[in-house]
Amino acid sequence: MSIFHLINQTENRRLLGNVISNSRVAHAYLFYGPEGSGSEGFALEFAAMLNCLSKTEQPCGICQACHQMKTLEHPNLTLVFPVPAPKDSDSDDSPFKQFKEAEMEEIRQTIQNKSRNPYDKITVKKGLHIPISFIREVKRNIYLASASTGYKVVVIFDAHLMTEQAANSFLKILEEPPAHSTFILSTSYPDNLLGTIQSRCQMLYFPPIPEDELQNYLTEKGYPAENIRLAVRLSGGNVTRLIQLIEHDLQTVKEMTLAIFTDIARWKVPKVYEHIREMVSLYREDPENFLQLMQSLIFWIRDAELIRKGQPIEEIIHLDYIERLSGFVDKFPDFEAQNMKASVENCVDFINRNVYISLALTEMLFKLKDQLTNHKK
Repeated sequence: MSIFHLINQTENRRLLGNVISNSRVAHAYLFYGPEGSGSEGFALEFAAMLNCLSKTEQPCGICQACHQMKTLEHPNLTLVFPVPAPKDSDSDDSPFKQFKEAEMEEIRQTIQNKSRNPYDKITVKKGLHIPISFIREVKRNIYLASASTGYKVVVIFDAHLMTEQAANSFLKILEEPPAHSTFILSTSYPDNLLGTIQSRCQMLYFPPIPEDELQNYLTEKGYPAENIRLAVRLSGGNVTRLIQLIEHDLQTVKEMTLAIFTDIARWKVPKVYEHIREMVSLYREDPENFLQLMQSLIFWIRDAELIRKGQPIEEIIHLDYIERLSGFVDKFPDFEAQNMKASVENCVDFINRNVYISLALTEMLFKLKDQLTNHKK
């Protein structure tokens, strides 16, 4: 069975199972892939596989070791993640000595959240790098005899954020790795790691999760079908973002998309300028959510085009707005779908190139209005 609720990655799961069955555990692994593809969760799953008392390819989920791994409290498991750099970078103190008790409680809480949802990120305020003090702490402990059977496993999240000092110190451990231990580095940016570290790791790529698997994942969790399609498309295969969308951000994105196209269709100029102000504010407060909104606008145009072509309803992303979309197509049967999508994409490109955002959004919305009626300037 699986200790953590992970989305398939069938081939990688099979490869890790073969490592266990053939007793060919390497000293270091590099799990890499786009954010939210599961590399962190499978690093924890592999740690459980290496320490399960049943000695089978998959963790049993019943033994004491599995229970300890499930809560990320197994004595053989060490987690490394970005933390604030200590004031004295040459200090040999523990990387956690600098934290007050309240701050340590926050760190414990984010680790607990990770144990419940492996797609959560372990985040520490102002934690931008993995300092050498953290690697020194690992070095102090990794060579000590373990009180438990199995493998000592060090999982390094966001391994690309190791400082130069930390990376060089870690390389020395890899050059003389202790017996019955393995290191699992997880990152979305493997090229940012030292080449000498990469060369000492067995690399395992975690691709973006296919849309059908993401849909099944959300369906099994009981989320409404009308929200699943949009969340899956907006997530880009990132399960972390997928969960954030389905639980928090999605309804606002959908409502703003509907309101923008409704007011463009009716051409209520004061409302159009109000949308511009709202979008500018969203961009400044939450740039990622702003980009999700812009992508949702493109999906709306795509949906309208599918309806105009008589495509199956199952292909529609904004399915809960099917009546509004059909009315939109009836009122504007000659809308320029490709040009409209290009207007949104160009606006995003202009903003990324530091064009004045209000100007870029104004031009986009006015172009969308003209393109509704196939109006040529």
